[in-house]
Amino acid sequence: MIVKTDFAPLPRGFQLRPNGIFREVSGSEGKTEWIWLCSHLCVLALPRDPSGTGWGRLVEVIDPDGRLHCWAIPARMFAGDGAEVRAGLLDRGINLASGRPARDALIDLLQRWQPPARAITADRFGWVDETYKAFLCGDGRVIGAGDVVYQNENTPVAATEMTAAGTIEGWREAVAAQCDGNPLMIVAVSLAFAGPLLEPLELDGGGIHLRGASSRGKSTVQRVAVSVWGSPRLLNSWRATANGLEGVAAASNSTLLALDELAEISGREAGAAAYMLANGTGKSRANRTGSARAAARWRIMVLSSGEITLADKMAEAGARPAAGQAVRLLDVAADSREHGAFDNLHGACGGAAFADRLRTATATHYGTAGTAFVAAFLDNRDAATKTAREAMASFRNLAALRFDLKGEGQSVRATDRLGIIAAAGELATAWGLTRWAPGAAIDAALDVLGGWIEGRGGSGPAEYREAVERVRAFLVAHGDARFEPVTKASDTRPVNNRAGWREGPTFYIAADTWKEIHKGADPSRAARYLHDAGFLTPGEGKNLAVKAPRSIEGRPRVYVVNADILGAGDD
Repeated sequence: MIVKTDFAPLPRGFQLRPNGIFREVSGSEGKTEWIWLCSHLCVLALPRDPSGTGWGRLVEVIDPDGRLHCWAIPARMFAGDGAEVRAGLLDRGINLASGRPARDALIDLLQRWQPPARAITADRFGWVDETYKAFLCGDGRVIGAGDVVYQNENTPVAATEMTAAGTIEGWREAVAAQCDGNPLMIVAVSLAFAGPLLEPLELDGGGIHLRGASSRGKSTVQRVAVSVWGSPRLLNSWRATANGLEGVAAASNSTLLALDELAEISGREAGAAAYMLANGTGKSRANRTGSARAAARWRIMVLSSGEITLADKMAEAGARPAAGQAVRLLDVAADSREHGAFDNLHGACGGAAFADRLRTATATHYGTAGTAFVAAFLDNRDAATKTAREAMASFRNLAALRFDLKGEGQSVRATDRLGIIAAAGELATAWGLTRWAPGAAIDAALDVLGGWIEGRGGSGPAEYREAVERVRAFLVAHGDARFEPVTKASDTRPVNNRAGWREGPTFYIAADTWKEIHKGADPSRAARYLHDAGFLTPGEGKNLAVKAPRSIEGRPRVYVVNADILGAGDD
C-alpha cells in the first residue's frame, strides 16, 4: 500500500484548506472567489496493472468519524458522468457540495490531479501475480514487496471481514492450543493455512464438508478455522446461488472459504457450486459492450458444514453426484467423536462450554495467524515449497500403508487433498504459530482420512459401490413384481412393466431396464464394475450383455446378475 508522505500539488483552480478542498469560481464584478467543494480528499498515486493498462486513481478520504479510507478508482469509471465515482466516495464518508457545478468540479479535480507516485493494481486478493512476492489482504494490507492496491468497482463484502484483532500470541494460546487433541480442529486450522500454498505448489482447491447433527460443534470448528484469516463474520452461508458464490470465492482467493449449512442452497445449484469452487473459475460473461469479460479466478480451500451430505442435497433435485464432486469436497462425520466434533475439552465441563470458550476466543483474537503464515512463507519460500512437497509425499506413503491403498484414483486425490492440509499444519507448527507437537497435523489428517474411507465403505472407487448399490436396491424393490419366472409351471402370476426374468438365483435384466437402473451414470461402466465384483456373468469375448436363454421368447440381450448381490449392502 502507498504510504503518504506529503500531498501532491493540487491542479490549478483548487486549494487544500484545514476544512477541505475549495474550488475557484468567478464571482461578481470579475472577482475570484473560493467556495468549499468537499471534505478531505487526496489522490495518493496513479495505479496501473503490470502491463501498463487498467489505470486508475488511488484516493484517500477521511470520514466524519476521523477514519481513513483508501479506494483505487478504475479510470474507466470516469467515462460517464461520474455518478459511480461520487457514490463510492459518498459511501466512504466524503462530504460533497451540492449542485451540478460541484459534481463536475469533483470529477475534474480527480482526473487532473497527477501525483508522481505509482502503484501496481490487483483485481483479486491473495497472491498478486505468479512471482509470489506480494500477498494482498482484504483490508488492504500487503504482505511482501511492492506498492499494490486492489482496484475494482466494488470491494466484496466478504473481503472487508479479513481484518485482524488481538495478537498472534493471544491467538496461539487461546485458539490454536485448544486444538491439541482435537483432530477435526487441527485439520480445520491446517486447511485454513493451506490456502496460500495452492498457487505456489500449482494445486487445485477443494476442501472438507463437516457433516453431522445440529449443535454438535461443526460451526465452532469452522469459526476456529476462520479466525486464521479474519473476524467471525468471515463465516459465510451456503444460502446463495452458484453465481452469487463467485464473488465470495474470488474475495477469498488464496485463503479460506467457510460455508455454513449446506441445506440452505438449492439441490439444483449444489453440485455446480462444488465443482466451481474447487475448479477455481467462474462463468464467462459479456461486459457492457458485449465483448467477453475475463472470468473470475481463485484457488481456495473450502470448509463446509451441514446436517446432510452433498449427495443428499443433490438428490433433492433428482441429481446424482459425480465421483469428482465427492473428492473435491470430502464428506467427514463431525458428530461421532466423544463430544460431538471434539475429543479433548481442555478442562471444560462439556462440549457446549468448550464451544463457548472458543467462540469468545475467536471473537477476540483473529486475522493474525494467516498473515504471519504468509510472511513466514515469503521469508522461506524455496525451502517451504520443498518442505511442503516432501510432507505431501510422506503423507501419501503413510496413508497407503495404514489404509492399504492400491493407487485407486479417488482415494489418491483425497489423500493428496489431506496431504496439503497436513503439510500446511506442519509448516505453521515449525514457524511457531500453533503450539502443536511436530507431526500433530499429519496424525490428525490421517485420522480424518480414515473416517472418510470408512464413511464411503472402503478405499475403492465410489462408482463401484454406487453401481452395485443401484442394482441391489432395484432388485430388492422390484424382484418379485417386475421379474417374470423363466419356468412358469409353478408361478402363473401376471408381471406388469417387466424388468427382466428370474431363474433360481439368477436375474436376467433387460438392456432397457439396465439403462433405467443406471440413469445418470454410465451403464456399460456399471456392468464392468459388477463383473469385477463377481456379481455379473459376462457373454463371450468382451460382451458383458448376453442373449437370454432359449426359453425366453425372442432371446433379447440381458445382463445376468447373481442373487448374491442382494447381500452386498449388508456390511
